[in-house]
Order: sequence, then C-alpha cells, then structure tokens
Amino acid sequence: MTAREILQHRLLHQYIAASPAKTPAEVVSQLCAVQAQDFAGAKWSIGLRAPGLTDAAVEEAIANKSIVRLSSLRGTIHMIAAEDVRWIGKLIKPRMVAAYSSYYAGIGLNEALFSKSHAVIRKTLEGGRQASRDELKEALEKKKIDTSGHRMNHFISRAGVDLVICCAPRRGKEFTYTLLDEWLPPKAEKQSAQGGLARLALRYFTGHGPATAQDFAWWSGFTLTAVKAAIQSTGHSLQKIRFGEQEYWMGPSASKTPPANSLFLLPGFDEYYIGYSDRGLLADTATLKELIPPNGILQPTIVVNGRIEGTWKRTVKKNVLQLEANPFSPLSNTRKKVMSKRSTEFGAFMGMPVEWI
Repeated sequence: MTAREILQHRLLHQYIAASPAKTPAEVVSQLCAVQAQDFAGAKWSIGLRAPGLTDAAVEEAIANKSIVRLSSLRGTIHMIAAEDVRWIGKLIKPRMVAAYSSYYAGIGLNEALFSKSHAVIRKTLEGGRQASRDELKEALEKKKIDTSGHRMNHFISRAGVDLVICCAPRRGKEFTYTLLDEWLPPKAEKQSAQGGLARLALRYFTGHGPATAQDFAWWSGFTLTAVKAAIQSTGHSLQKIRFGEQEYWMGPSASKTPPANSLFLLPGFDEYYIGYSDRGLLADTATLKELIPPNGILQPTIVVNGRIEGTWKRTVKKNVLQLEANPFSPLSNTRKKVMSKRSTEFGAFMGMPVEWI
C-alpha cells in the first residue's frame, strides 16, 4: 500500500470523503471518541462528516444525551456516544490515574483530595442541577479546597475521568456540568466478547485506520506493549498492511475511492490530525511545526488529497461568516471551486452566509 492509498482509506474510514452517517451519534460512534476541548471545532468535526447536519443539531444531540461531552482519553475533553461512555471510562481510568500520579503529587493533589472534591461536586450538582466551572470552584473553596493554579482544571478533568460529571448543555455561552449518573443513568451492558482494550483497538482502527500500534498507543494513552497485545487479541477482525518498514492496521476496507482533487476544510483538533502520533504522512516536518503555534491551539487545515496544504480561519460577524484561506501554494481553479463548495457547506452548517476575505 502506498502513502496516498493510506490517506485515501483514512478519509473514507473517518467519514470525511464519503459518509453514511445521518446523526451526530453515528459520526461519533464511528470515530469512537472526538477530541472536543475546542467546542466549535468539534461540532464542525461532526458536521462535516454527516452532510446536512447543522451546528444546532450537534448541540441538540448533546441536549438529548445521544452524545456526551466529558474528560476521557488522555485526560482531554471528548465527545463520546452515550452507549460508549461507561465502558471506555472504566477501561481508561486506571491508566489515566497512573499516568498523572507524579504530576498530581507535584501540585499537591492525591486520591484523598480527589475523593473530597468529588463529594463536594456531587453535593453541589445532585438533584439534576447544573453548575458552571466558577460555581464549582466556589463550592470547593467554601470547603477549604485549594483550587489555585492548575488544580481546578484537574478537579474537573478527574471528575470526568472518574465518571462523576459530564458537560450539560450550555447556559447561554457558558459551559455547565452535571452529574453523569443523573444525566445518563447507568444501564446493564451486554458483556463484550473481547476484552476492553481489544474492543477499543477494534473501534479505533475501524474509524482511524490504517494506523500503527504507536498511533493507537498515543490516542488511547496505553503502553505500546499493552496495545500490541490488544491488537493481536482482535483475531482476524483487523487487516494488517505494510508501508515501508511499518505495520498498519485497519478495519474492513471501504469500497469507494475519494474523488480526484478532493479538498476539505477541517477544524484544528480534528481526529484526522490529532488521532495519530505520527503525522508525517500529512505534511513535511517544517509544515507540521508551523501548524502548532506557541499557544498550542491547532489551526484549522485545508486538506487536499489527504495532505495538509494550507490553513484557514473563520470570523463570525453579525450577518456573515468571514473565511480566510492561507494555502501553502497557489490552488488550481478546480481546487478553488471545490473549496468554494466546502465553504458553502460550512456556511449551511453554521446557518450563515459565507464570504472569503
């Protein structure tokens, strides 16, 4: 398999080049988890994979509980389909706790303190209540729990990883939190025929493949030894392919081929970029370095035939959505037409007309 073919398969398996998905939950389920600390970008990550969806429809999917936004893989906020929240959470928690233990100790956090903070958060939110970060901070400080520095971030993040809280619908533009067990009451889950990490591996490679064991280790937060064993335990459910000296894995091969001159406008933290540890197939080393500015906020990308060929940004005005493109090299007239089509799709998603500046 060639590098171009690997990227073509990823575009298809990630539902970017073609998608049967009609709902936000179907998109999120295919990817297993969608990184979502950039809320606006995460919504577009879902929208671009299900033609006809709107920004409001993604917000509604959160409100109707078909997808849930909470701290999960790598301790980072993700959107996860409702039926996947608990088994993924239970699987990753021990690994996340172990991975962060030394950092926690360095800022004065420990398991006893997390237990105390969880209790305060539960008391604050019980009965279906929702609270903002500042309101939870105030509740913790009333109980003499120090929230200074980055500690508050970890009180909230750990409460998500421990399946105590999840994000509720926004209060205006303000994010709120609620108790997961009240928002999404636990249900008896059918036992999977495969172990938890093997199950996660199958889901990852189905939605992200072809990808390497190292990619899955990065994405899941587990050790390379553990993920290699998980891949082997999937049996014949995954296909192994080779590119150069590297082994790649993927689920059942898609039958379609992305059209020539395919071009997509992806948000900065899209799974097409963030879902892999090795992004060398996407762009050269110098370009990849430029994509990550000092503040760590990944720029939205223009992806042409699977590779990153530029960046773009949006500015929301009162009556129009202004877009600005920064291609790394001049775009052909054909690609300009495709980009115009993609921008129109983005405008429809946002419910606003677009103009390029």
